[in-house]
Amino acid sequence: MSWRSLTRQREFKEVYERGIKKVGRFLVVYLFAADDLAYGVVASRKVGKAVRRNRAKRLLREARRLGILGSPEGVAGIRARFFPDSGKGPAAEPGPAGLWVVLVARQAILEASSRDVTAELDRLLDGSGG
Repeated sequence: MSWRSLTRQREFKEVYERGIKKVGRFLVVYLFAADDLAYGVVASRKVGKAVRRNRAKRLLREARRLGILGSPEGVAGIRARFFPDSGKGPAAEPGPAGLWVVLVARQAILEASSRDVTAELDRLLDGSGG
C-alpha cells in the first residue's frame, strides 16, 4: 500500500476529533485507524510567514518518509501499538488495515534539523513519548 494525501477538510476533522494525539516539542501527531494509508501536513500562521511554513512542511514530509512511517513494518507496528482492537473484530469483518496521520508543525520546528524532527516523530510513535 502506498501513501496518499489527505485532501478534504472532513478527513482532517475526523482525524482531529476521533484520532489519537501525541504532542512533541517540534510537532503534534494525530493518528486514526482507517481503511487506507493517508497523511497530511499542517503548518499554521503561528509558525511564521509562507517561507517558514513551507520549510516546516518539508521537514514534516521528510520525517514521515525517513522515519517509522516510511516502512510497511513500521506502520503495522504503530497500528498494533495504538489500535490493538482494530483488527480483532468478528471473523467476517476484519478491522481497517490503514492509518491516517496528520503532522502539525509547532514553531520550534524552525530551529530543528531534519534529523531532529525525524527522531522526535519516531519517539512519539514508538509509544515512549507524548
